[in-house]
Amino acid sequence: MLKRLVPTIIFTLHIIFSTSAQIETSIIEAAHAYARAQINSDVESILKFTYPGLIEQAGGYESMKNTWKKIQQNQIEKGIKMQDFKVQEPIQHTRSNGEVHALVPVVTTSKVPGGRLISESVLIAVSDTGNDNWFFIETTSIDEGNVGKVLENWDGTLVLPFKKAPVFKEDKK
Repeated sequence: MLKRLVPTIIFTLHIIFSTSAQIETSIIEAAHAYARAQINSDVESILKFTYPGLIEQAGGYESMKNTWKKIQQNQIEKGIKMQDFKVQEPIQHTRSNGEVHALVPVVTTSKVPGGRLISESVLIAVSDTGNDNWFFIETTSIDEGNVGKVLENWDGTLVLPFKKAPVFKEDKK
């Protein structure tokens, strides 16, 4: 009996770990595309990756598009330009009420007047299928107390990490 059970267990574990690796690869690919959109200030592409619930809460697609454009214009006026957006490991994910949720650590570097601002944060990645269609939620103004207002299927299995203050690196003169 045990001789027949061991291969079944090994096969099941292999499938679980393979599926997990595929989900993480899919998230990383989508996060890199989202990063390119952010660096290039490509509002249309950013919105394709924006969680639909956020777009709805912002008053719809056009309203969210205008908000993004205002944010980008404000950054230009202040001399802020994103230079780098790196996806970090590990990525944690879980299934929650029919969706896959993942925490994706990222590090962004922005050129600011007098130097660079380096920020560590986390994106929440959301997918109905766990395949190629990923949406992202920035956690800059989200914490454990209000994440359910933005992502109604959030079950608390994943824990948002504490926020870290950005680090300013002064330009060398």
